[in-house]
Amino acid sequence: MSWRWRFSQGDTDFASMDLIERTVLLTGGGTGIGRALARQLASKGNTVLICGRRLPLLEDTAAVSSLIHPYRCDLTSSQDLQDMLDAIARDGHRVDTLISNAAILGFESLSNDLDLGVAKKMIDANLWGPIELTQRMLDGLREAPDPVIVIVGSPAGLGPLANTPIYSTSKAGLHAYAECLRYHVQGQIRVIEVFPPVVDTEMLAEKNWKKMSPDECARRMVRGIESGQEQVWIGVSKMFRLLRLALPPGRLFRVVNDWSPREQE
Repeated sequence: MSWRWRFSQGDTDFASMDLIERTVLLTGGGTGIGRALARQLASKGNTVLICGRRLPLLEDTAAVSSLIHPYRCDLTSSQDLQDMLDAIARDGHRVDTLISNAAILGFESLSNDLDLGVAKKMIDANLWGPIELTQRMLDGLREAPDPVIVIVGSPAGLGPLANTPIYSTSKAGLHAYAECLRYHVQGQIRVIEVFPPVVDTEMLAEKNWKKMSPDECARRMVRGIESGQEQVWIGVSKMFRLLRLALPPGRLFRVVNDWSPREQE
């Protein structure tokens, strides 16, 4: 399998690719975007290894295709991570694509008593877990043909949402990690960031906001990854990208938090 080069002139080469017949490790495959993405990737002939904390949900995702294989793993546990990677190796899978999708979203006020235990769990799941998993997999990915790392970020990591301060902080850290990782593995592994809009997932089930369906989001994610973009902006997140280019950080924060999703009447 090889990259298809779209442009060979100019300061930057952009490589497109096909997500076909690859072996993908996808975190958070039991619900929401992860479930939709796993099933779409399997429909394109990829072997999809999904992981998450709740095995029954993973098994439900896997029920539609023999190409989807569930592995129970808590990303906040170093032992779970190593046990999963050992099990994947024993099963004979050689991963060439890692998609870090799993995340925890919480709403809290920093002016009140912050539950530090919950906050730490969110940071561990959203930031440290993806970092540790990626670092444990780097050597193996370097040996794979055309390796890819996809990190699912959030516009909240670039323009923090005041009502989700810990989530925003964790996604800001993940964005910084993705940028630095891309620099350190350039020429070896392609690193792609995806920025979804508000999606109709379990985390936002109680929020009466306008949301994109997980299936539609997953379809656009696949198209964006295949196009060779280093950053994939989906739906309304594209508007945020334009605001980020046009406004200084302080003004961006005020605009984003005035414009962020609110309960519909």
